[in-house]
Amino acid sequence: MTAPSDFKTFIPPLLSLTGLFFLNFLTRIILSPFLVYIRQDFDLSIAQSGELFLLLSLGYSIGLFGSAFISSQINHRTVVIISALGVGAALCIAALSVSILQLRACLLVTGLFGGLYFPSGFALLTSMVVPAHWGKAIAIHEIAPNLSFVTAPLLAELFIRTGLGWRWMLVLVGLYAFLAFVMFVRICRCGEEKTEKPNPSTYKQVARKPAFWALLVFFSLAVGSTQGVFAQTPMYLITSTSINPDWVNYLLSISRISGIFLVFWAGYMVDTLGVRRSLFIFMGLTGLCTMGLGVLGGSLLIAAVIIQPTMASCYFPAGFAALSKSFSAGMRPIAISLIIPTAVLVGGGVIPTVLGYFGDKDMFGTGFMLLGAVICLSVAAIRMLPVDE
Repeated sequence: MTAPSDFKTFIPPLLSLTGLFFLNFLTRIILSPFLVYIRQDFDLSIAQSGELFLLLSLGYSIGLFGSAFISSQINHRTVVIISALGVGAALCIAALSVSILQLRACLLVTGLFGGLYFPSGFALLTSMVVPAHWGKAIAIHEIAPNLSFVTAPLLAELFIRTGLGWRWMLVLVGLYAFLAFVMFVRICRCGEEKTEKPNPSTYKQVARKPAFWALLVFFSLAVGSTQGVFAQTPMYLITSTSINPDWVNYLLSISRISGIFLVFWAGYMVDTLGVRRSLFIFMGLTGLCTMGLGVLGGSLLIAAVIIQPTMASCYFPAGFAALSKSFSAGMRPIAISLIIPTAVLVGGGVIPTVLGYFGDKDMFGTGFMLLGAVICLSVAAIRMLPVDE
């Protein structure tokens, strides 16, 4: 076995896996900067365009929930490969959509394949890197989501300005999926393990804990305040504010850069203040900033657009720390398999759809205000979590 001190040995396979995670997350948000144009192509209402994220999230949640059953039959490496190839093929077919029904079906299938990745990808990560380096390895792996939030608007702006549009963007992401697959197969050789078959009694034990329901709410609102808000922010800024549409994608990209670094600060806050206090701060500030999107204008609105995602991204280190404290090692994977799919469906699908309904009634601002208020009120559920030691 490679000496634990030689972390550079693990970097090539780790980067190949991170490339697949980047694909996985990019797939879930790449439509957002193009939503205005997709709406025009298929003559959709704002709510109907938001439903595209609901279908994508529904597929992702089903795939994520079912991944444990699939990875108990085939090894994690194969599951990750199937996920990448399935996503790539589904996106390429989606780019050829001639009807909204076809696009919806392709997005549902894209989500199904995408949902297979995370449990097997995380298991693969911990098998390829020795425990002494897990912290650094996870930090590198978690760069992918924040990097995708920065990259997606910039890629969209490039394709919009060159006239290529959203269809060629989906083709590009699909081609990247096949390239990432080839690099992964050539570089990464581990992941022969399988998941233990799920035990129904464990699911019941998890659901009986009050902390489970609190974390279900927190993660759903956290995903909603990041992916859900990101999904409808371009539509909101273009249709309901005085901000120059040509600058919207640049503004979105800038707003996500700090998240790459702030997650480390958030981890320090959790270690220093404890989980419950950190959650109170992060959820409270996220709620206030989300409300600010609906009530502020001009330069103050631009500030809210930049600050809101930075606070929202800080939740996840505290959230996963709370989850680790609330459940034993044996119950933790089951808790994750229940909480994360629900959070993705609600936060990444239901919330942007509901915001779209408000947008159709020219009440986008009210939608953001109500979402922010719900996030603020959710801090009351912190008392359901274990007391910090």
